[in-house]
Amino acid sequence: MKRKPLKSLLFLGTTYLYGIFIGVIFHLLKLLKIIKVPHWDSFPHWQRKIILASNHPSLLEPFLLPALFFPEYLFSPFKYAPWSTPDRNNFYKPWYWFWLRSRAIPVNRGNTREELRALFQMKKVLDSDGIIILFPEGGRTFRGDDFLYSRSGKRIRVLKSGIGWLALKTKAQVVPVWVEGTDGVLPNSPHRLFSWLRFRNKITIKIGYPLRFPVSPNDGKEEITQNIAQALLKLAEEE
Repeated sequence: MKRKPLKSLLFLGTTYLYGIFIGVIFHLLKLLKIIKVPHWDSFPHWQRKIILASNHPSLLEPFLLPALFFPEYLFSPFKYAPWSTPDRNNFYKPWYWFWLRSRAIPVNRGNTREELRALFQMKKVLDSDGIIILFPEGGRTFRGDDFLYSRSGKRIRVLKSGIGWLALKTKAQVVPVWVEGTDGVLPNSPHRLFSWLRFRNKITIKIGYPLRFPVSPNDGKEEITQNIAQALLKLAEEE
């Protein structure tokens, strides 16, 4: 993607600085074993054209997962800083999130036209070898109605097929990530939020092996979406 000078300056002066801060904190918590990252060697370090696909148990993941690409984006921010895909009303529209906007593709959930527009923006980023962090459940897990379950009963919402379409059209590698424990650190109940906003619970971020699609010539977006869902549920079962 062609960079515009003003947007580049905004990115370097806001989002990039936040990224350095969260990257340092993330790896400090990792050293202290508050955050565990099994299979760290599976992560595609110093690679591009990636869709990082994660479950979404709380509002904490959008702030934590970009740090998986640190220190890569410390040294090469325009190449390795990931793009976030926040809900427009939660983490984009309010003025106080201005410092995230330079690396965000907002999703206006429930508006089909706007959702499609966001998908095409993501495709444009991936076609330029960029990195996207995506929560294909379409929102936090607990808000869902239809679920898929792992063998031991861990669950995700039925995934939106947009991730399958992106993987099919861009040939980007999909990195499945399973997050546990963030809803204990940042509860989804507003009544518990401030009394429990602390790293009392451990956070585990499981990284799966990168996937490439299509696996067969007959794979379409629905089949790819199902494969990604199964990869996430399989990852949920790993120790």
